[in-house]
Amino acid sequence: MMCRPGRGYPRRVFEIPSVAPTSEAPTPGGGTRFRADVEGLRAVAIAAVVGYHVGLPFLPGGFVGVDVFFVISGFLITGLLVREVTTTGRVSLTRFWARRARRLLPAATLVLAVVTGLAYFVLPALDHGIVGADVVSAAFYVSNMRSAVQATDYLASDANPSPVLHFWSLGVEEQFYLVWPLLILVTALVLARRRRRIAIESAGDWRVSRLHLAVVLVVLAVASFALSLRLTERIEPWAFFGMPTRAWEFAVGGLVAIGTAGLSRLPALVRRASGVLGIAVLVGSVALINAEVPYPGTAALWPVLATGVIIASGSAPSDHGGGAPRLLSWWPMRALGRLSYSWYLWHWPALVLTASLWGVMGVPARVVVALLALVPSALAYRFIERPLHHHPALVRSTRGSLGLGGSLSAAAAIVGLVLMVFPGGGALASATALPTAADEQVGRGPASTAGPDEPANAGSGTGEATASPAAIVWPTGALTPTPATARADLPIIYGDGCHLTAPAVAYPPCHFGDTQSKITIVLFGDSHAAQWFPTLEAIAIEHHWLVVSRTKSGCPAPDVTIYQRNLKRAYDECDTWRASVLAELSGPDKPTLVIATGTRTESLVDRSTGDRMAASAAGAEWKAGWTRTLAAFAASDVHVAVLRDTPWPGADIPVCVSSHLSAPRVCDVALDALDSPAYDIEMTAGSPTAHGVDLTDILCDSRGCPATLGKYLVYRDTSHLTATFARALTPYLYRALAPLLP
Repeated sequence: MMCRPGRGYPRRVFEIPSVAPTSEAPTPGGGTRFRADVEGLRAVAIAAVVGYHVGLPFLPGGFVGVDVFFVISGFLITGLLVREVTTTGRVSLTRFWARRARRLLPAATLVLAVVTGLAYFVLPALDHGIVGADVVSAAFYVSNMRSAVQATDYLASDANPSPVLHFWSLGVEEQFYLVWPLLILVTALVLARRRRRIAIESAGDWRVSRLHLAVVLVVLAVASFALSLRLTERIEPWAFFGMPTRAWEFAVGGLVAIGTAGLSRLPALVRRASGVLGIAVLVGSVALINAEVPYPGTAALWPVLATGVIIASGSAPSDHGGGAPRLLSWWPMRALGRLSYSWYLWHWPALVLTASLWGVMGVPARVVVALLALVPSALAYRFIERPLHHHPALVRSTRGSLGLGGSLSAAAAIVGLVLMVFPGGGALASATALPTAADEQVGRGPASTAGPDEPANAGSGTGEATASPAAIVWPTGALTPTPATARADLPIIYGDGCHLTAPAVAYPPCHFGDTQSKITIVLFGDSHAAQWFPTLEAIAIEHHWLVVSRTKSGCPAPDVTIYQRNLKRAYDECDTWRASVLAELSGPDKPTLVIATGTRTESLVDRSTGDRMAASAAGAEWKAGWTRTLAAFAASDVHVAVLRDTPWPGADIPVCVSSHLSAPRVCDVALDALDSPAYDIEMTAGSPTAHGVDLTDILCDSRGCPATLGKYLVYRDTSHLTATFARALTPYLYRALAPLLP
């Protein structure tokens, strides 16, 4: 069976941006000198990030390496641009962007091309379209925006990790390269208008200009940091992946570059002590911050300021005789620092692709894979990165460099588009037409006289709640939906605004079926309630019911406060929405029956303290939440059918089935999984108006809970029913609900 998406890797994927290997920094006199310590600092950052990705337990905060690189970029690029302004009186945007194109795009394009080719043969064919789209976004350096959207998209939360997901940081970096020189140029032009010139001729004038630019960067940093705090609190993925919310980190590096002259005049002992302190704080950040901490937020201050202090401690040439600068200038550190960009590009695809080939790997195996990625990293650095970066013809020709960059981006995008339009064949192609084998059917029985899409012996009366699984003969034929289309086989309420996303609290009327009916059924809960909408809609059409949809992603019916992992905070929108729905359903226009369910979670918030609740206490709170919800309905004499949750496969079923078409039962849910408290509906026993409804016998047999039943693909992802199969359950749900109606 395919491994559960993301298993074996940290939940949050944090990568490093690219930085120029030539660590030339401004000097007090306005020139430049090579900063070997900055090159070594990149080694610290890349080691932290790679260590985090392979799962080293002592590096829970290794993802802060991204912040280290953002500060380094701000330091180096600001120094370069300010030096150009002070020496030439202008900033050549085209020349700056041409340098970036030569430096970054050849190696990145090579990785995108190689990874796309390997993905075609290694990754499940169903993932090819998604990976192709990831490659296209990476080619145009908007991966960070795509990542933010996907991180807040409930439907994408089960997706397998992309081998080019790490290009999000390159997106932030390239957007910084686009905006930063414009900021420096505009600041210089404003100063020039005041003094009728741009060129700075005297040290005194330069001090004034440096002060003005520092003020601009401080204002920018404060605004960016404030935005980062706000978004970290409300919608963390956009704070993490957004360039505007990361700009303050670049600004910190820029302020260090501007202040080099003053910093170099500090006592040597102060600089040396501050460098040691900076290293200590940075190491502490890597060891103490973890993926559960809202980030960037205030937590990012520690690695960002520590990096700024470390860089500042080496401001004078004499600083490299001891302390942090000497340690960072050690030749092994510098050697790894030179490879940091290339290793960054190669290590994550290596981890993702090998995991797809061999399944979940332990930490030692992942360490070996990451270290082996140094081989293509070194080769790419030696034969691609350096030669093109310093190629004389390209160095002389700004137009040639920009043309090369544009061509490489276009080529990478085309490669991604090809993977999107022509996904892998084999299992995917077969899955679109292969009938489910007869010996894979759950039921056995005589030839069916039911319609082509109706299970035999389904019945339509108000007898027992469920049928014996042995009595069911599911219709056979081509697998439907196909694994390739299963993810899009959603209830219509996902497309018409009736199933609410995480930020939404207001809901439209969402009435379906017979609007004049005397029987009103309300569907209430999270996405595991919404999956039953196609079933209820079919019942409503046949039996002239009115169905009202009240569902919201990640917001179950029990009155509990959810800790939303993507948002890194209490899911307040869920509480607001649920309270509103409960008030509506308990009002004068009471429904005939409420159908409620919810996916049990251990990610709850203790309402008395506002803190995240321990997993050991979550079970009791979940039952208490059900008690509160059912008590609210009982107080208004509203009858509720509590649906037992459907079995969770835990693996991506369309991918698994497409890989095991001849024996799809490999993808079954084990029966012992149903012993989990997650499937309990015992809380209905204490409520006079609540009734438990369990359709597990329809979904499972003595061997397990199949991934396919007859011609039907049961699941569209790791836990939700396909809309097609949900409609096939219409007679069984009706049989269970009919006795509960007046």
